[in-house]
Amino acid sequence: MRPVRNLAVLLTLVACSLSVPLRSDGQSADLPDTTPFASLGSGTAVNVNVDIILPANQGTLYFQNGAFVQWEAIDKATPSCRLSAGDSPTVRKLVPGRKLIVTGTRFGSGVANLYGDTLLFDDDATIAQLQCMSPRKGFMTIGDLKKVFGGLFSLIQAEPVVG
Repeated sequence: MRPVRNLAVLLTLVACSLSVPLRSDGQSADLPDTTPFASLGSGTAVNVNVDIILPANQGTLYFQNGAFVQWEAIDKATPSCRLSAGDSPTVRKLVPGRKLIVTGTRFGSGVANLYGDTLLFDDDATIAQLQCMSPRKGFMTIGDLKKVFGGLFSLIQAEPVVG
């Protein structure tokens, strides 16, 4: 069963990579908003636009429509994300201008209302990962991510590698 699942994921990634043209010659590296956000490349940055206080230990912050929310207040009909802080016994602060560099991505299961589409920040001791969920069946898109970010964060996509 596992080889079949791995093959399905591989075929999905190939299909996505063939449907999204690489841009070069000084053009923008921005992928279309309809692209699954797990297609963002390593080196893409999530830029912090506001002061964010991170809880001690392995705390989690939920946000939706550009605002931080409690888990109970999340509207399941709208995309949302949760930011997982790294393990630290102290409260920390992210300041505007701080860039969180993406080191990898993971696709979720494509099930609605399940946190699974993930941006990884392996080289950052403060933030472990950003997990998002789509309110519909399928994967979270870059457009969904921008909607969730609102003014809290901005996305700076990495330049494509043309080789």
